[in-house]
Amino acid sequence: MSLMNKGVLMKNNGNGGLSIDLSLLSHQNLYEVIKMLKDSPYPALHKKAQKELVRRLKDKGFDNRKICMLLISNVFGTRKRAEIIREWAEAVGISKEEFLKLIGG
Repeated sequence: MSLMNKGVLMKNNGNGGLSIDLSLLSHQNLYEVIKMLKDSPYPALHKKAQKELVRRLKDKGFDNRKICMLLISNVFGTRKRAEIIREWAEAVGISKEEFLKLIGG
């Protein structure tokens, strides 16, 4: 199902970019947007969506360690975990080294 069918309003921002009001998205739709934007021509929007998800988790009482553990849960293999660390450390607000320490690596 496309995000348009789920009520996600995406529009051109006039600068050749994409604009989505992330604050209006459900948690599930926000996750879908993050997946959709991965490796897209909109890296700034992808990072913004990741940071919004992290903010929501922190608002619910998750600390950095819990967030990092959640991100790597059910991810097997050193290469895949390294990719998660590279993609998410900035959104969590920590360095890649700190992320690795938090997950016990």
